[in-house]
Formats: sequence, C-alpha cells, structure tokens
Amino acid sequence: MEYTDQITTETEKQENRIGKKILLVCCFLIAIALTACVAYAAAWSAARAKYNDTDEYFVESMREIKEVISRNYYYYDGDEKKLTDAALKGVAASTGDAYAEYYSEEEYAELTKQNQRTFVGIGILTQINADGEVEILDVYEDTPASEAGLRPGDILIEINGTAHAGSNLSDFLSNVRAEDGVSNTFVIRRGQETLTFDIVAREVHTPSVSYRMLTDTIGYIHIQTFHGTCVEETKNAMSELRAKGMQKLVLDFRDNLGGSLYDAVNIADIFLPKDYVVTTLRSRNGDVIEYKTKQSGIDIRTVLLVNGYSASASELVAGAFQDHEAAYLIGTKTYGKGIVQSFFEIEKTKGWIKITTDAYYTPNGVCVQDEGITPDLIVDLSEEAKKYSIDYIPFELDLQLQAAINYLED
Repeated sequence: MEYTDQITTETEKQENRIGKKILLVCCFLIAIALTACVAYAAAWSAARAKYNDTDEYFVESMREIKEVISRNYYYYDGDEKKLTDAALKGVAASTGDAYAEYYSEEEYAELTKQNQRTFVGIGILTQINADGEVEILDVYEDTPASEAGLRPGDILIEINGTAHAGSNLSDFLSNVRAEDGVSNTFVIRRGQETLTFDIVAREVHTPSVSYRMLTDTIGYIHIQTFHGTCVEETKNAMSELRAKGMQKLVLDFRDNLGGSLYDAVNIADIFLPKDYVVTTLRSRNGDVIEYKTKQSGIDIRTVLLVNGYSASASELVAGAFQDHEAAYLIGTKTYGKGIVQSFFEIEKTKGWIKITTDAYYTPNGVCVQDEGITPDLIVDLSEEAKKYSIDYIPFELDLQLQAAINYLED
C-alpha cells in the first residue's frame, strides 16, 4: 500500500480562489516484521481470529448488498466499478474525519493534474467587475488565449453563443468547451470595439507565484499555493527582484489554502538559516519527525501577510517565520488547520483514500489546529477590498499591503 504525506484544507469554502490540493511527493512501502514466539502463540491466534471475523463481516456484507442491487434494482446498469467506488467513498465518509475522502483512479489522476496547476482550457483569469461585467484580469503566458491576442481588461461578452446577461460567473464560464483540441468562440469588448476570437483549448499550466517591485527597494511575492512548481517559481522571483534592487520583501500568503508539506518546507528553506526547525510532525503511532532547513537562506527584512484563508501548509511556514523572528506578520488571524492528511493507494481498485494521519507543530511546539496564528499586527480589509482576488486589490483599498510597506520603510 503506497502513501504520500501532504497538507490540505477545505477548498469548498473558497471555490473561486486559486490554489488547491495535493502534490504527490514521496511514496514508499511499509513492511511489518512479525516474530513468532511459543509464549504468545495463543494470544496471536485469538487476535488473528478476531480480525478475520471482523474482516469477513465487512466483506460479506458488501458482497450481499451488491447482489441485492444487481438482482433486484430495476434500473441497474451492471456497472460494478461505479458501485465499488461509491461504497469506498461511503467508507471514507463514515470515519468522522472531515478530510477523509476516497478518489477513484480517474479522479486521482485529475487531482494530480490540478495540483500541478495543469488543466485543459485557454489560460485566462476572470472576475465580475464593479459594473457586473466579466472582466479578464490576467492572460497567462504561452497559452491559447495569449496566442490569440486576448488582453487583461477585455470584457467577455459571449462564450460559444451564450451571452453573460448577468448570470453567475461559474455558470457562464461553464460554456467553455474544455476538451483538448476543441475550438471555442469568444466575443469580447475592448474599448469601443467588439471582437470575436476562435480559440482552441489545450493543456495549459498556471503559475503559483506572482511578483513585482512595490518601490525602488521593496519587492513583493505572492505565493498562491504550495503545489506545482511553487518552489522553483519563488526562487526565480527572488532572483529577478534582487537583480532589480530589492532590499526588503513583502511575502504574501493571503488566501493560500495550503498544499504539499515538502513544498512548504522547501519554501522555508529559501529564507531561514541552515538547520533551523521548520515543523515537527507527530503521528498516531507515536512517530515524531522533525523537518529542518538544509541550507542557509537569504537574509532579507521581510513582512509576511496572512488572513483567515491562510491555512495548513501556509500556516506551517508562517509559524516557523514567526517563531524564528524571520518575518513580521501583518493581517488577520489564520485559518487554524494543524493536521496532515496522507494518501494511501487501494491496490485492488487503483484508487486512493485520504485520511488524517499527523498533527504538525511550530518550532516553539504549538499546534495551530482550531487556533490559527495571530499576526504581530492586526490589520483587516474592508468588505469592498475583499471582493477582489489578492493580486488585483486596488492599492488604495489594500490596507494590509500599505501597512507592510509602512513597516519596512520605518
């Protein structure tokens, strides 16, 4: 049975936010060696018998209900895989673990793609603007949209013959035919012009990191998720910003719902000194694993922005920064998810089950589960500012970013 450690959080609460879920990082087999001893033979036999009785009860019950359905359900279509997947989803849900979930082989493959920030589409980011229109906020590089000539600021009027007409954004975007090689017709307004584009969908990659200079000496990096190529993108951002004269940094974890434990530790490795504890994991069986930095990071005065949607892996890194006084935290209290989920492959179905296996602790020994991390300076945003995605909050509304700049310039 293979498994991978990872940290994730409740994406249902932020369906329209960027960044989500799980990156496969480390697979290995666990072998259990059993030593026979005459003195314990009777006890072992009794335990084995009890286990087999429980196992048989479960297996036979599942077989019986499957037979009842297949023989008696009027509309039964004979799809045993569908029945099995549904049953395994029910088993996962019955654990009481809010994060437990079973994924079929196909669902898991799609999940892996999402975690790599890869999907089939055209490569744009949109939002409803103040006028109720669908505005293109960003056009990603090397995508069908960029090659066709779409631009940030374009107003998306119609997709494949269906006009926006005030409908829900998700419903409107569902008109995109997101199959590889399939053409889509987009009608947009650009200034006073109405333009039509035929764009063929294909697999595209979206970045996990955005960055820019805020002033002549202050750089800004927003890490949206700890998935995909976030570590390489962060290193590249640091290199380019330092080349432009960055001497101080605003690091933004707002709305970062988490991701891979290993990516989180590697991000901390960019900024913390060598051999600093990033986090400690404690498992149900008593195992304790300490994660430390492996190299000397970049010594730069840093403000870290967090909010109520900074969760899980982002809280892990924020806790390490705060405990080691490597950054000054500004924003609002974080989400409060201090537990780790692991994926285990079910060999028979090739599906995977995700269950909670560990709790993580900050360097000072604090588990943030249900508690969150309180920033050094509490600064909230107005309701108007919260309508925007983090990268697109107008500067005059972004009181948290303003506070970060003021702190670094003081």
